[in-house]
Amino acid sequence: SSSQNFRLTIIEQAHNTMTLTTVVGSSGSGKTTFLNDVHKSNKCTYIRQYHTMRPYIPVSKIPNFDPTGLPYWEIYENEGKGDSIQVGGTMAGEFTAGLSGGQRKLLLFELICQRTADQSELLIALDEPFAGVTDDFVPFIVERLNDLRKKHNVILVTNDHVETLTEMADNTITVSAINRTVVKVNDMEGVDRQRAIFALSLGDDYQYNSSSEDLKFFAQTEIMSPQLLGVTMFSVFSHALFVATFWDSSRDSAGLVLVAGSIIAFFCINVSTQLHALRPTHLLRILHKF
Repeated sequence: SSSQNFRLTIIEQAHNTMTLTTVVGSSGSGKTTFLNDVHKSNKCTYIRQYHTMRPYIPVSKIPNFDPTGLPYWEIYENEGKGDSIQVGGTMAGEFTAGLSGGQRKLLLFELICQRTADQSELLIALDEPFAGVTDDFVPFIVERLNDLRKKHNVILVTNDHVETLTEMADNTITVSAINRTVVKVNDMEGVDRQRAIFALSLGDDYQYNSSSEDLKFFAQTEIMSPQLLGVTMFSVFSHALFVATFWDSSRDSAGLVLVAGSIIAFFCINVSTQLHALRPTHLLRILHKF
């Protein structure tokens, strides 16, 4: 059958070199769902469409990452911003200046390339890794993808630079918004969707050994960050007002004290999730309102 032929094609390609497979289709056709199902069927390095990197992290401080591999990094070095430029973006409704959306996509892609360079035969699934990336960086993308597929099986969902990526791909899967039970693989129509997913599930999971550098990075980012210190300041300030309000209160007020303390604790816990992403200047504005 066509699905069995696709499976044999993938296996044959994997014996010679690893493969690059692109997944294309119209908006709403289920490309991301297809990639999710590949991830469920076989553990793999899965990079989702929307990243969760802290926007205030300096790019040069990311452990085990060399930012000079980025095609635009020389610009920031020439401007003297190499040590200070942040990831950038919006978190908890607050914008942090830094890299543009396309530059962040390339940052994540380059991070994957560098982190997986010492391993082989991994299954790497990328969901819209080049969204917002301009045509200027297509040669960089092609070079990195060619390096990746020499050692790994790569599955790539894309709506950008489709012609270039499908031309260089070993296989192109087209999903349909009308019939999600079958897909088109290269020139083969009507390939069973589940069998196509099974055929693609070739490769190992990424193994990462943490180091003291990672622990230091975590401590600086999550524990010693100004954002977390701001959360602590807000909580101490709120409870100080609480203590001052009910200082030397009578026994008859015990129930009121307990309820008031619970309300303030609940309020601090909920607000802290928002304050954690704010810069200290924003924190001072909030405190000023009280």
